Order: sequence, then C-alpha cells, then structure tokens
Amino acid sequence: MKQPLRYLLTATLLAPLLSGCGSNDQPADAPTEATANTETTVASPEVAAETAPAETAPAQPAAGETAATPGGAFNISTIPVSTASLGGFPYVSGPKGYKFPNPSDSAYYEFDRSYVYDGQQLVPIEGKVLRRQYRVINNNKKTSELMQQRNYETLIKSLGGVQVSSGELPREAVEKIGRDTYKKYTGNIDAGDQVDTYVIRQKDKEVWIQVKPGETYMNINVTERAAMPQQVSTVPAGELKKN
Repeated sequence: MKQPLRYLLTATLLAPLLSGCGSNDQPADAPTEATANTETTVASPEVAAETAPAETAPAQPAAGETAATPGGAFNISTIPVSTASLGGFPYVSGPKGYKFPNPSDSAYYEFDRSYVYDGQQLVPIEGKVLRRQYRVINNNKKTSELMQQRNYETLIKSLGGVQVSSGELPREAVEKIGRDTYKKYTGNIDAGDQVDTYVIRQKDKEVWIQVKPGETYMNINVTERAAMPQQVSTVPAGELKKN
C-alpha cells in the first residue's frame, strides 16, 4: 500500500507543473494572430495628405503655342485668294430702288479705320473707307431685308468673297473697345443691328464689306486695307526763310 500511495502523491504534485509548462492556451481576451492581421490602421490627416497621390496638373501649351479657343481666331490667310475682276472702289452698289439723297449720308476717306466683326470680336481695319446709307425711293416699292441679304451674299461670293459673320452685333464687343471709339469709325452700324460681314482676299487686295439691311434705310461700309499715304514732310530751310 505504501508504494502505490507514493506514486499517487508524486503524480498529484507534478500535474500543476506539467500543466503550466506545456499548455498552449491563451487568455480569452487576447487577440489571435488572424485578428491582429485584419485590423485596419487609420492614418492621421497629416500622414494621409503626405501619402495621397498627387493630382494631375492640367496640360499647359508648349512654348510658342497658345491655348485653343472655341472656334479659333479669324485668320485671313485661310481665306481663298480670289482672281475675279472687282471693278472700281467701292466695288458694290446700293440696292435697286434706293439712293443716298444727302452728302451727309455718304462719307469717303482715302485713309481711315473701320471696325469689323469677325464672329468673336471687333477688329480694326485701316485703309480706304466708304460709308454710305441708302434710302428707299418709293415707300410702296421697298425691298425686304432678306432680299437685300441674299443679293449681296450672291454678288460677293461670285467675286470670290467669304461671309465672315452674320447676326446681331454683340453689345459686349462694342463696349470692349468703347462706344465713342466705335461710333467714330463705323457710321450708322450700331450694337444690336443685324450686320453681314464679308471679306474678299486677292493677291494685292483685302476688301471688307459690311451690310446692314433695312427696308427704308440700309447701310454699306466698304474698307480696303491699305497703308497710310504720307502727306506731310519737313519744310526745307529755304521755305522757312521765305515765310
């Protein structure tokens, strides 16, 4: 009885020691390896800002280039060169049944400036200028605005011309250069008026024609681009002595 009892006591004493050394159990609240690996790390705002991918900068024009604008700017070099015989300045007449009754209704300058609308903005053209207002002769025989427009369109295109713009002249285009400046160089064509603008390009000519249709009054401005004729010079010393 003594020897079995001794074995029993030995086993009882060794059991806690073996349990402490060889157990793989973990506390219930300790995170397992899988749980630790699936936790999400939240970066601070400063860290997020530093690690966020940089936004792509808008493409900039290369050196010597300009950013494209809707429709593009008007370029006279794109107009076909006409070889038609234009006749004499101002190249187009008034409508049949219309006349300019007073000298004040017509202004001719060997050199002046006109502002023409190219579809986007008013462009200054300098050279020989004629501004003329026509009035219907018989109020019972007026010509419709549409007929006037179609007549000039047909004529000018037959001469190799191109219609550059057609429609109401924008007020903002006039305000951009100043109303007083605009009126000084344009006569009776004003903001809000229906204006058809044409250009005829030839080897040695660039002619702009503006048509403002109207049943009772209608206007035509013709500008042929040209260099300014030099009309003044220095006074010779001999002339000064005479005076």
